[in-house]
Amino acid sequence: MKKLVTMMVTAFAALMLVGCGASESGSASAAAPQAKAGAIADTIDGGLQGKKVLVAYYSWSGNTKAVAEQIQRETGADIFFIRPQTAYPGDYRECVDIAKEEMNENARPAVANKVENMDQYDVVFVGYPIWWGKAPMFVYTFLESYNFQGKTVVPFCTTGGTPIGGSLADAQKSAAGAQLVRGSDSSDPAAVSKWLKDIHAVQ
Repeated sequence: MKKLVTMMVTAFAALMLVGCGASESGSASAAAPQAKAGAIADTIDGGLQGKKVLVAYYSWSGNTKAVAEQIQRETGADIFFIRPQTAYPGDYRECVDIAKEEMNENARPAVANKVENMDQYDVVFVGYPIWWGKAPMFVYTFLESYNFQGKTVVPFCTTGGTPIGGSLADAQKSAAGAQLVRGSDSSDPAAVSKWLKDIHAVQ
């Protein structure tokens, strides 16, 4: 009888050990970090060495133009002004009222010009002012006009206080297939230079 009890206890202990082993294995597997699909990268993979680069931007007041030109100087990129088919009013209040109406309608206003041979570019910086927490809606028209599959898109903006984050989800959706890289919302030249180094756009 004692022998039978001993055998049963031994078998039970063995089963418990196997069960615990499976549980630990499962926990380790569940805890393994997984890359999120569509995650925004902190840096440009491999930097800009040997890559063709474009800075495409829209500027209403001139602030975004200044940042775009600084990026172009520091990276040696080509530069392109994204021109809306219908120009925005020079009066700020009128301009943002139109921008708000376009945003509420999720409009896609037409773009007046086009990048020739977008296929040649590996990395595209896209710059814009922030209006109502987003890029002007025609900037999304611009992004949706090209195939960004396999390209890197780096947003940058100028803003009166609203951070760039609110515009990134829309930019990511519009530039389908692209790898987005952490953007900048500063117009300070020193901060822009530091950001370019941080994302490995310059040495």
